[in-house]
Amino acid sequence: MAISSQPQVLAQATDAYINSGNTSRLQTLTSSTGAVTINPTNGAFTKMSSLAGNVTITFTGLPNGYANQWFVEVANRGANTVAFTGVTWDGGSAPTIVSSGKTVLKFYSTDGGTTIYGGTHFANIA
Repeated sequence: MAISSQPQVLAQATDAYINSGNTSRLQTLTSSTGAVTINPTNGAFTKMSSLAGNVTITFTGLPNGYANQWFVEVANRGANTVAFTGVTWDGGSAPTIVSSGKTVLKFYSTDGGTTIYGGTHFANIA
């Protein structure tokens, strides 16, 4: 008795990582001010630009029992401040976010967002 198998053809529409590289959904927030809630399951990369005022970011919607990682890019914040609630920072304190240019921050959680760790991914992109 011979055993044979047919290769399974993966379809891009149903397989998340069939493209070369890891493609993630993108959220774009412009002219944000005040309290901003980001749900990383809506997009693993969030771009924030041209802030209209000081911003305090909270993360929500992380599923428990999964390892989650996501990124937040802050571009051209000007004199406005950006703060994050509920984040344990690499090195013990929040990183400096440049006022002109871009800073990309990386976050991860393995317990549904009860503990969120964060750090600088790119400190200053011109």
